[in-house]
Amino acid sequence: MHYLAKSSLVLALFLNGCSMFASESSPDSNVTAVAELKVPTGLQQPAKPGQYDIPASKQTDTVISERSPALILATAASSRVEEGEKQAQVRFDRTDVTGDLVAFLQQMLQKQFAEQNVALTAVDDNNLVFTTDWISAYQEQGFWFWSSTSVVDRARYTVVLDPKPHGRSATLAVKMLEHEYFKPSAKLSANDTHRQEISLLNSIIDRIGKEEIIITQLNRSKVPDVNLEPGLDKAGNAVLITPQTIDVTWSQLEILFEALNLTVTDKDRSKHTYFLRYEKANPSFWSSLWNSKKAPILPITEGEYQLVLAKHNTGTAMTLRDKDGEALSPETMLSLHQPFVEAIQMTKIEL
Repeated sequence: MHYLAKSSLVLALFLNGCSMFASESSPDSNVTAVAELKVPTGLQQPAKPGQYDIPASKQTDTVISERSPALILATAASSRVEEGEKQAQVRFDRTDVTGDLVAFLQQMLQKQFAEQNVALTAVDDNNLVFTTDWISAYQEQGFWFWSSTSVVDRARYTVVLDPKPHGRSATLAVKMLEHEYFKPSAKLSANDTHRQEISLLNSIIDRIGKEEIIITQLNRSKVPDVNLEPGLDKAGNAVLITPQTIDVTWSQLEILFEALNLTVTDKDRSKHTYFLRYEKANPSFWSSLWNSKKAPILPITEGEYQLVLAKHNTGTAMTLRDKDGEALSPETMLSLHQPFVEAIQMTKIEL
């Protein structure tokens, strides 16, 4: 009997402990308020609020988006984002590709929205503030032959160009003007509105970046105007004359020599003289097979030469001389004009 009583007591204590832990871990357990500390008369009352008390706040609960923040992607070569920028706007700088910056941006905006079949209307006299027609977002339903699309929401935007007084840079900003939604789930919060503005701004920047690439490729493929002409210098010698200055001409000649199979053996900048060696090219079978353009052939014999530059009243005069510095015949200088022109067109230099 003593053993049974002792076992019953242990079991009762175990069950009581389990119920105690269960009540402590239960989220539905009642939280009892702790009574305020009563300090006996004559003793100092503690400070209120205490050092570690959490002060009351009127801040309301806010919904934090789990999506990553929208970023402005300055993918165009002329675009850049100011540090700490919080608005949907980007800055563009004038480059050789853009030319007149404001006119370029206005043209790009018209192209961008025309490609999307969205009307873009200028609302000021300077064509710097624009409003768009409705831009709709669609949702596809069903599949295959039974699929259909419906408009989920649509929005109108204002696009503002803000050029700087010096004309070398301008800011392009996008702001949502109004929004309509046809499903409750399509209603936009403040963060979603900002995200939509940045999305439209990024599409404009991307379109400008593609146009810059197209213009750059066209400029590279364009054959420059060749202004090199035969003429006479002050002493009456036959020369080739370019309207470029002597320094600009000097800086471009080594590219020209490579196209003409002329090797630079020495040069004297103070006398504007290149010392050259001419060897006619003997193209191999494979080079002749894959190279569509043949190097121009000069009407001179292989050997050592000098090319001398001199200032001319219309630009710079070029004279090809033999290794001893004697000028070549006028007929030879005249026959050099066509190969030089072909080499200038091949190398796309400005002479």
